[in-house]
Amino acid sequence: MGEMLPTAVLLVVAASVVARDNNTCDGRCGLRFRQSPQGGVRVVGGKTAQQGAWPWIVSLQIFTYNSHRYHACGGSLLNAHWVLTAAHCFDSKNKVYDWRLVFGAKEISYGNNKPVKAPLQERYVEKIVVHEKYNPLTEGNDIALLKITPPVTCGRYIGPGCLPQFKAGLPRGPQICWVAGWGYIKENGSLECPVGPFPFEMGVAASLDLCP
Repeated sequence: MGEMLPTAVLLVVAASVVARDNNTCDGRCGLRFRQSPQGGVRVVGGKTAQQGAWPWIVSLQIFTYNSHRYHACGGSLLNAHWVLTAAHCFDSKNKVYDWRLVFGAKEISYGNNKPVKAPLQERYVEKIVVHEKYNPLTEGNDIALLKITPPVTCGRYIGPGCLPQFKAGLPRGPQICWVAGWGYIKENGSLECPVGPFPFEMGVAASLDLCP
């Protein structure tokens, strides 16, 4: 990967809501430290998320030989040991040493080579488990698990998301779901970074109708 200028990315997903640090992350899932205002109807056109609104969102960052890190994918924290993400993230970078995980962030520096500062946490990947029937051509079964090392500590800005029940099926009627991730809130958009001249991408959250 060629050298890139650092770019700060404002995260759509960030913080947690457990009152005290929780080494096992075995408390209630889906707790949000802060509620975000409702976004638009598209990811482009959404709203910047407040810190603490989405504590289970994880930044998966490609790690280069010169210690620079580049955000590449998002994931969801399941517990202190595992992150759920997409299998296609590892089509070209499939070694554990290619990756770093950043938890609890609202703004991410693209191309950063400095250690994260509290309350953020950075972790290594111990294992990548891609769905055995993942098809990179059709992106069928596009799901993967990452084992975290050392285990992440849950706390005020980091907490696990919830999984559906094992036998849960499709919703029986229209429902509202949220889409959260890093990106521009408008097409071809960029803003002046508060700490420098580089443009940054805004984290967005959008609500969508989920139909059966």
